[in-house]
Amino acid sequence: MIDYQIKLFRAIINQAIHDAMYDGVYKYHIIDKREAITWLVSDSIDFRTICSYADIDPSQATRKFTEAMKLDLYALRDDQTKVL
Repeated sequence: MIDYQIKLFRAIINQAIHDAMYDGVYKYHIIDKREAITWLVSDSIDFRTICSYADIDPSQATRKFTEAMKLDLYALRDDQTKVL
């Protein structure tokens, strides 16, 4: 896969992480947050496909995201490259 395509699919995952970190009160962002968290831990075909295209192991990504949620979700923002 071409480098810019990998970057595109990684951007999708990064956007989901960004949405999952939202801590405001705006109703629609809260909905996005819930959907992002569900998607990131779902192990769905969609999630696995995006991870595959992003050259990321989906099992490891889900595990790391779940661990970060238990500890501190904002740790993902500080060092996303190590998480994924």
